[in-house]
Amino acid sequence: SVDRMAGADLLAEKRIPPARLAGALGLLALIFGSYVALLNYKWKLLEEALEGKGKGDIQHLLILPLLPLSAAALLILIIPLFMYVSNYSALQSLVLPRPDHYVRLLVRVYSTWISEGGKLKDKHM
Repeated sequence: SVDRMAGADLLAEKRIPPARLAGALGLLALIFGSYVALLNYKWKLLEEALEGKGKGDIQHLLILPLLPLSAAALLILIIPLFMYVSNYSALQSLVLPRPDHYVRLLVRVYSTWISEGGKLKDKHM
């Protein structure tokens, strides 16, 4: 009976609490929403440049190379959120969506990833 209770406590520690999950999902929604707004703005500028009615016209075509870079930035920002949710037991000291904790999460995930030679497993966190 005592062993079963200890096992249940251990399992409860590995699962992310609903409030922490909601914080991570809220931060994910904020990042995605910002990215969609940025894409919408870029496309509006690009359409104006192609139609010749925007100010600066041809300079806005310089936005095109930024599209893949902004997609890469989006991935860099959201991958640690998936790590936080999937490996909560190792990252439970962090409370999202606190900005300082999100920065700590980014630093921790990517510094571990770099130090492990591009591999990231739960045991490394």
